[in-house]
Amino acid sequence: MKNSNKLLLFAGILLLINVLVYTTRVGGDQVVLFTSDALPIICSLVASLCLLSLLRHFKQVDYTYRFWLLLFIGIFLYFIAETIYGVFEIFLKIDMAVNYPSIADYFWCIAYIPMFIGLVMMISGYRRSGFPMGSKKVCFFLITLIIVISSVVSIFILTPIINDAETPAFTKFFYMFYPIGDVLVVTPVILLAYITSLFGKGIVSRPWKYIAIGFICFSIADLLFAYLSWSDSYGNGNLIDLAWNFGYLSIGAAGLMQKELMNSINN
Repeated sequence: MKNSNKLLLFAGILLLINVLVYTTRVGGDQVVLFTSDALPIICSLVASLCLLSLLRHFKQVDYTYRFWLLLFIGIFLYFIAETIYGVFEIFLKIDMAVNYPSIADYFWCIAYIPMFIGLVMMISGYRRSGFPMGSKKVCFFLITLIIVISSVVSIFILTPIINDAETPAFTKFFYMFYPIGDVLVVTPVILLAYITSLFGKGIVSRPWKYIAIGFICFSIADLLFAYLSWSDSYGNGNLIDLAWNFGYLSIGAAGLMQKELMNSINN
C-alpha cells in the first residue's frame, strides 16, 4: 500500500476515534479537552513532516519546489499555532474560545502569506513553462463560482458579527480575516486542480485535489468557528474540529502523493 493511502487510512481511523470521543464523551470532559486540543497538534505535525519528506526528495530548486516549501512553512506555522492553543487550554486552563483572538491567531494569520505567494508562484510557473492552462471561460467560471458561494455564505454567517456593537473592532478583524484569507487560498488551489487535470494523467492532479479538499475543510471550519465563537456556542468537543483535522491530513497526503508522482517519473 502506498504511503499516501496509508495516511488516508490513518486519517479515517483517527477521525472515527475523534467522533466517538466527542459523541460518547468517554472519560469525561478532560478526555474531550485533551482530544480537542491534541489531535489538531498531531494532525498538523503529521502534515508538516509529510511535506518536509517531500522537500528532501527534490533534487533541484524550481518553482515547484518553492511552492511546496512555502506550503510547508504555512502548515508548520499552523502547527505552532495549534501547539500554542493546546498548551494554553490544557496546561494553563485558559478557554481560548472566550479569549479570542489569542497569540495563536497571529501565527494562523501569518501562515496565509507564504501559502498564497506559493500558489501564485505555481500558477505563474505553469504559464511560463507552456503547460496547458485550460479554457479562460472555465477559469473565469470557477473563480466567479468560488467568490459568489463564499460571499453568500460569509455574508449570511458574518453579518450578525459585523453588526454587533458589543464586539470590538479588533476581534471583528480576525473574524473577517479568516474567510477572506481562505478564499484567497482556495481559489488558486482549485484553479491548479483544474489546470493539472488537463495534463492527461490523474496522478498529476491527485495531489492538488487533496490540497483543495484540505483548504475547503479549513474554510468551512473557520466560518463555522467564527459564528459559533461569537455566539458563545463553540466549546471543546465540537464536531467542526474534524474538518480542521482532516484538512491537515489531506494536505499531508497530498505531499506524499507528489513524492510518489516524482518517483514514478524518475523510474
